[in-house]
Amino acid sequence: MRRSSLLTFLSALIPGVGYMYLGLMRKGLEALAIYLLIEPVFGIVGLGLGGILKIIFWFYTFIDTFNLANRIDQGEIILDSSFVMDKFVNNNGTTANNFKVSSKKLWNVIGVLFIIVGIMAILDRTLVGLDVYYYVKSFMNKFLVPIILVSFGGYILFKGNKQNFKH
Repeated sequence: MRRSSLLTFLSALIPGVGYMYLGLMRKGLEALAIYLLIEPVFGIVGLGLGGILKIIFWFYTFIDTFNLANRIDQGEIILDSSFVMDKFVNNNGTTANNFKVSSKKLWNVIGVLFIIVGIMAILDRTLVGLDVYYYVKSFMNKFLVPIILVSFGGYILFKGNKQNFKH
């Protein structure tokens, strides 16, 4: 069954709702929860990265919604999956043989992320009075999002051209 392009577009504007429109409730609810929790979590830590991460996450879910809708319209069966746990669970619902290895890698990544966020929070609180801090923060506020957008656009174009050469 082909879905309405307009309704897909409108639902994709809110992270997670597009997935729910496609019938992927688990993925949609998880995406919506992650999106809503990004800013408060980074606010508690005292970092202003929540807005930037929300933008990046919004772009990802927006584009992924259209990719999944296209695959569904072509007749592919898409299983309702989550963002995190499905990396460690097979399609039949049983845990993968390498769960311990994958779980260890996941916890290592989470540990590194906590360390990075903690260091950034400490630096944010200790460098407040220095001029260098204001220059770095000003640069981040002015240029980080545009650089991410340009990089993401270039990646999409490069990836698309690479796929066109394969066909």
